[in-house]
Order: sequence, then structure tokens, then C-alpha cells
Amino acid sequence: VREYMKPYIKPGVRLFDMCERLENATRALIAEDGLKAGVAFPTGCSLNHVAAHWTPNAGDKTVLQKDDVMKLDFGTHVNGRIIDSAFTVTFNDRYDPLLTAVRAATETGIRESGIDARLGEIGAAVQEVMESHEVELDGKVFPVKAIRNLNGHSIGAYQIHAGKSVPIVRGRENTR
Repeated sequence: VREYMKPYIKPGVRLFDMCERLENATRALIAEDGLKAGVAFPTGCSLNHVAAHWTPNAGDKTVLQKDDVMKLDFGTHVNGRIIDSAFTVTFNDRYDPLLTAVRAATETGIRESGIDARLGEIGAAVQEVMESHEVELDGKVFPVKAIRNLNGHSIGAYQIHAGKSVPIVRGRENTR
């Protein structure tokens, strides 16, 4: 679905139309079948200061712009087994340092994970990497900040947020 959507995700596209196209591609590729297979949750296409979970409603006229930072989040399921895919899209290279920070922090979270890892320690490592970066916009330097109320999460059968939440900031969570 990501590969199919790449040429369509560009400035000038109406977000509602983009989400509809993505969800229709998902339905076709997995042979949608009621509750047995289909779209796992409404596609999120959050722009700029909205970190996640914004979905355009029918009739929404929001159009993707060249200077937008869009977080695209979509999911599929087959027999309740969910795949949650999220990635960030930009069209202006001034945001490349932000994407570098996010990629490095994500790789750190994956590397720090393991059977004996404490969730709070993973969050601390992710935050340290994320906040070691800066972004320069219009001559002003901004520190990159981890978002305190955004987490990684377990996924269960027919449950997009199940079980453990993995913080992306330092905390006292001792769960392994």
C-alpha cells in the first residue's frame, strides 16, 4: 500500500481523497471480507503540529501543502491480526533533520527492546536520542522534543492498543 500510494501523496492532494484511495487500495490488496479482513482503523493523516490520530471527515477540504509535515498512519487486519503502519512525509528538505532525529530515535527504541528491557529505560533512550537533535527553520534553531503522550503499543487480536505501552520519554515505568 505504501509503494502504491507514493506517487499520489504530493502537494495539492486533498487529504480526504488521499485517505479514501489508501483505504480502497488496502481493501483490494487484502480482499476485504467483512470482519475477517479489511481496514483496521480510519487512516490518520495528521499535519504539522498535530502529532497523530487526525482523520479528515467527508467534505473536509484540507489540501496537502509543500511545507507540510504529514504523519500518515494506516492499518490492515486479517482475522483480527492487525498491522499498524505509520510514517512521516515531507516535501521540503528543511525538515530532513527532523526525519533524521525520528529515524535515529526509532532505531534506538528497537535496539533497546528485548525480553529484559524495562519500558521506562527504553523511553529514556528514545528521548535522549530524539532530543540530541535540532532543526533550523527560517534562520532559527529549534530543539527536537519527544512527545510525552505518544507511545508505542502492543497490538492484540482485534485490538489496536492492547497490553503494554512503550513510552518515548523518560519515566518510572519498570514493566518489562
